[in-house]
Amino acid sequence: MSERVRHRGGLLATVATVAATLAVAGSPSALAQPIAVHQDATLDLPQVGLGQTLSFPGRDATVSLNIPVPQGMTPSALRGTIQVPAGAGRGWIDAVANGRILSRIEVPAGEPTAPVTIPLAGVPIADNAAQVQLRSHLAPLDDHWCDEDWWDNALAIRDAAVDYTGDEVQPAVIADFLPPALERLDLYVLANPTADESAAALEFGTAITAHYANQRTVVDLRALAPGQTMPDQPVGLLERQVVIAESDNASARLDRSPGGVPVLTLSGRGSSLLDQTRLLVDSLDKIVVASKATAGALDTAPVLAPDSTTLGDLGVTQLSSTAAGRARVTIGLDQTRLGRSSDNVTVHLLGNYTPLPNTQNGQITVTVGDTTLAHWPVDDSGRIDQQITIPNALLARYTQMVVTLQVAGAMTCGSTQPATLSIDPASPVTSDTASPPVPAGFGALPQALMPTVDVGLQQNTFANLQRALILTTGLQAMSVNPMRPQLASFDDAVNSTSPTILVAPDGNLPNSIKLPLSRTGKDTVQLADPNGSGPARTVDVPSLQFGSVQTTWDANHDRMLLVATSTAVPGDLDRILDWLHADHDRWFTLTGDVLFQSGDRGPVDLSSFPPPNHQVAAPSQGTPVRGILTAAGAILIVGLLGAAAVWIGMRRKSRSNS
Repeated sequence: MSERVRHRGGLLATVATVAATLAVAGSPSALAQPIAVHQDATLDLPQVGLGQTLSFPGRDATVSLNIPVPQGMTPSALRGTIQVPAGAGRGWIDAVANGRILSRIEVPAGEPTAPVTIPLAGVPIADNAAQVQLRSHLAPLDDHWCDEDWWDNALAIRDAAVDYTGDEVQPAVIADFLPPALERLDLYVLANPTADESAAALEFGTAITAHYANQRTVVDLRALAPGQTMPDQPVGLLERQVVIAESDNASARLDRSPGGVPVLTLSGRGSSLLDQTRLLVDSLDKIVVASKATAGALDTAPVLAPDSTTLGDLGVTQLSSTAAGRARVTIGLDQTRLGRSSDNVTVHLLGNYTPLPNTQNGQITVTVGDTTLAHWPVDDSGRIDQQITIPNALLARYTQMVVTLQVAGAMTCGSTQPATLSIDPASPVTSDTASPPVPAGFGALPQALMPTVDVGLQQNTFANLQRALILTTGLQAMSVNPMRPQLASFDDAVNSTSPTILVAPDGNLPNSIKLPLSRTGKDTVQLADPNGSGPARTVDVPSLQFGSVQTTWDANHDRMLLVATSTAVPGDLDRILDWLHADHDRWFTLTGDVLFQSGDRGPVDLSSFPPPNHQVAAPSQGTPVRGILTAAGAILIVGLLGAAAVWIGMRRKSRSNS
């Protein structure tokens, strides 16, 4: 059971509607009656897909919440720690639903932080969700102080959670199998899965992660014991169990395990088995009324990324700001929402702002980081119509473009009207496919693997399938856009012209696969960009063995490669994968192109790219090898590898002498 779940009076497991196009077969079975199991729970906000912090920028702000509600449950309150900005006097937060105020709490004056509870009693529930708006208002400490607009230092509720009351029921029909919030999915296959079972498990597990991309859903692969057709393990709060088994009978069937747990079994052969795995993740109407159903052909073609879209289509919705002196709108451009690795990104910025009186003037600036992309003076029209191109060198997986209206001139505290800056969500965004990707390395993932990625396993074993699933679910967790993995033979994957993931835990990769970190001899390790940018760095490290997850651009096949491999020490590779699987957010921190692990040290993020001004950046905060070797204030990659070899050698010598 996850430690993020806090219980009140027992456990809660939830149910919700999931869409699928189905042809109903059979009649309702013993599962037709839902069973109440537990009661009451408190779920942290990240578990229900609402982020970690609720922020209320400015003097007046509205935060909209779409709270998932399990059948039979009701959200009763939102709790957390309120953080009050300096200089704030009186203030309040209203909880509003359908135009009706559910509750109002006062913002504590003079206290920087305080526990807070916002009652949600009476909130209407529709389609397993409660729509709630939190509307905040802050007034300054006195009438003569008005310089602070509380945009940078905003009112916030941290460590928030939702309290639920009511009785939880286990699903009785397939349509209710997936809850609106999923803590964990245990995916069961045989200990020696067939190729069809592996392909279905890989696609289904990744699709579930995409379905719950805003949550912290854990997908684990487990092996059925010999002779078992379904697991006998209990489930906890918001947990589900699925069995994927090859069979001549193509169906999706909901049965009860020996332990009384509803278990979904997906069966079939070839493409029919894949059709069943897509049963619960296609956004179609709910028509399942029995515990057994057969899916028709659900092989929907993956959606290719368009060259043109809009800010609204990219999920950018908070596009208005009101403040005195300076109004600012932050536009997040997410390449994973663009659905591909992109360059030449241009935003046709449309919007409006409050025309200023004759006693004031101002200008609008557009920036990315510390770089100003454009600026122009305001005029009487109050309109914005500008083409803004982001230089490729500034593009990241997630790029923040900030539009600021800066007002200058005569302003009087308490009487100056605030200015409003609004950007139209219909503002067009155009881009091209970047080849090679921008940025490179791990920064190109997962967008450079979308919409479909070939997956090659060196051997079709349970362990390799588990390794591949850790990679695909970890990558998918970084994006709400689905990425479909397609299992291919290892040889076909090596020679594919599509984005590719290779799992080769024992090494022995073909010579055509060029990786940034490699052994060039018995005792020599080389770190070099396979595409030739920058000099190769080599070091002699006798007997050094290591595991790695590496990414590179394969210019010969015009594709992105992600390779999980080792120098015949699969345990070192598994330590990397376990580290990534323990916290999907770790994928976001990777900036190089090699994740390296040797011995019992933690993984190290390395880069083969030539550093700017010939300087090598130190590993990110939290890297466990920071103190291994320091030279002139910088961690040297070659020295890092050498020091790791020395350290391992010393440990071996110490053990042999003990």
